[in-house]
Amino acid sequence: MSSTAAGLRKLVLASLAVMLVLTAAAGAEPLTSIPNPRVRDGTWVTDMAGALALDTVARLNATITDLERATGAEMAVVVIKSLDGLSVEEAANKLFALWGIGKKGKDNGLLLLWSTGDRRVRVEVGYGLESVLPDGKVGAILDAYVIPRFRSAQFDAGILAGVDTLVRAVRHEAIELPPPATESYETQTGIRTLWIPLVTAVPAGLASIIGFRRWRRLRRRRCPQCHSMMARLGETEDDALLEEGQRLEERIASVDYDVWKCPTCAHHFTLRYPKWFSKYDQCPQCHNRTKSSTQTTIVAATTSSSGSASVEERCEFCSFHREYTKVLPQITQSSSSGSSSHGSSSSFGGGRSGGGGASRGY
Repeated sequence: MSSTAAGLRKLVLASLAVMLVLTAAAGAEPLTSIPNPRVRDGTWVTDMAGALALDTVARLNATITDLERATGAEMAVVVIKSLDGLSVEEAANKLFALWGIGKKGKDNGLLLLWSTGDRRVRVEVGYGLESVLPDGKVGAILDAYVIPRFRSAQFDAGILAGVDTLVRAVRHEAIELPPPATESYETQTGIRTLWIPLVTAVPAGLASIIGFRRWRRLRRRRCPQCHSMMARLGETEDDALLEEGQRLEERIASVDYDVWKCPTCAHHFTLRYPKWFSKYDQCPQCHNRTKSSTQTTIVAATTSSSGSASVEERCEFCSFHREYTKVLPQITQSSSSGSSSHGSSSSFGGGRSGGGGASRGY
């Protein structure tokens, strides 16, 4: 009886193992079956998992189109259910090479790969962009903009924030990242005491970085003149010490300001905290973050012709106002008769990656 029971147990375990393998295979996408968005419909996003909202995909496509038009750089955003047994690094590198993301000779491509089932995110960087997006910077962007939102199930917001920040970096625009050092308005002893455990805790969870950033903003500071402890003024009190443009930035929620004042010698200083998400950009005339932009399609682009849109830019603070017509690029249509996205059928530019970038789990 014991040998019969043992044999039956082995048979059951073997059957379960086969079922698990088949189940995993059914949910996986081999890399060659992932549609190349440039070949499919001339866009930049492939969402096989159906994880992103339609307006999110539209915003991503518009952002990457503007990037390609302005800089020549190309970016693909790919969402899949499973890595099909590969590591996220292997999958991203192979997919990057398969599609040839980026322009040939410039190698200015980016790939953001997200596997929903494996809970892994990877940004693969082409050779030509490694100077502006070294591995450490890419990891910091994921840590600050993507992973916290993913852990809160805000997947659309995480992807949008990550792509927007990567695009700004490629455009050589300033981006806000957790600084490696603290400000000078504090004694070194207090900084060192808090910094060491925070560095130790970061690998265990990004919540420590967010908490540290909040602590850095709200912690007490010593006056650089008389060394007394300073006080952070309330929203009503600090208005008297802000410039008119700064007060407007706070009202429209594009920037937040903290004013610290010494009760002993009355010395004060202002710290600026731009909001991560805002419809306002910096005005080229007054330099406040008070410029808004609206775009209205005049003629929609098609697969046979380009389109046009009217753009109006207006500053809420100064007299800056500009209107112009913007060309909407012709929608690229695959010259391939089939639906394959292999090798030479790719309509990316033929760029290469050397494996640079960063990966994160959540």
